[in-house]
Amino acid sequence: MAARKRKTVGQYIVERRVRDAEFAEEFDKLQLARKMKELREKAGLSQAQLAARVGTQAPGIARLESGRFAPRLDVLHRIAAALGKRVRIGFDSLPAGSKR
Repeated sequence: MAARKRKTVGQYIVERRVRDAEFAEEFDKLQLARKMKELREKAGLSQAQLAARVGTQAPGIARLESGRFAPRLDVLHRIAAALGKRVRIGFDSLPAGSKR
């Protein structure tokens, strides 16, 4: 019997994104949440400190960083500004066979 080649996590994610639109959407939310937390931590800010700069409350920042909620575009711009960053949005082509 031939040995099956193991997939990397990256390969699995790419394949799963192609065939499962809900997975792709949730994965994107988690990626954004992870990036926001990373930038906040690099800036040396607590969630409460970032919230004060953004004009919201710490639980709101915690919800966004959890990935359970996607921020509205205006909130994302305020978060970026508070971290000395800017928001860049782009459109990518969908992989062939995508169900989106």
